[in-house]
Formats: sequence, structure tokens, C-alpha cells
Amino acid sequence: MTRIAGKPAYCASCFGTPDGRYVDFEAAYDGPVIPGTPEPVPVDDLILCEGCLQEAFDLLDPQGLKETIAKLSAAVEDAESTIKERDRAIQGFRNSTNALVDTSVRRNPGKPHFEGLPPEMRKEFVSQQYKRKGSSPAGKRKKEETPA
Repeated sequence: MTRIAGKPAYCASCFGTPDGRYVDFEAAYDGPVIPGTPEPVPVDDLILCEGCLQEAFDLLDPQGLKETIAKLSAAVEDAESTIKERDRAIQGFRNSTNALVDTSVRRNPGKPHFEGLPPEMRKEFVSQQYKRKGSSPAGKRKKEETPA
């Protein structure tokens, strides 16, 4: 049965002693003898370090997620670039609005002209504008002189 092992003398794959977790496959392994210590250490148990196992999983892709991760990463990059473009546009609109607020804009003579609105919304906008001015949409009439 495979289990998490304590730190062995050496990893059976990379022959190093990195920090981290180790997996003991509880299998005999005819590995090398590591020199450099007062007594040479044989590597005869199949115990692998977390780094070697991660490399193996990267090669194997046991859960089949590499393609999904690539698609999601591309979607995130697209979304981030779209967000940056829209943020730039919003900032530009904010700058334009601030400039228009600070600058007096000359109005064209005559009734206001609204483009791109359905007729009922246009009527509503015009009537609201007249209400704010305190006038009516009726044309100016000359006052008739009343007989004295």
C-alpha cells in the first residue's frame, strides 16, 4: 500500500534529499549506492520526493486538465484585456465629461433636437426640459391688446 513516508536518506529518483513530503511505494528497488558518507548508503526502497512526483504528474496529466487549464487561461487573458480597454474608455469619458462641465457649451438656437430616441422618449425629454425652464412647448404668442 502506498503511503506518505518520513524523510528517507535519499529520493529513489533524483537521489537528493529535498525538503517536502515523500511517498513510499513499499516496493523493493535495486538502486545505486550513494558514496560520500562514512558508510555508503544503498537506495533499495522506492521512496520518491514530492518534486519528482510533480514532474511525473506534469508529464502524465492524470486528470486530463491541461487542455481545460489552457482554455481557461486564455479566457482569463481575454477578459483582462477587455477590462483594461473598457477602463481606458471609461477614463476617457470621465475626462471628456469633466472638460465639458468646466467649459461652457453654446447651445444651438431653436428647439432641442434629440437623436437616436424613440418618439415617446423624445416627447418625454422635451417636456421635462420645458418644465425645468418653466415654459411650455407652445410657441410664443403675441399678447392681444385688450380694448380699454
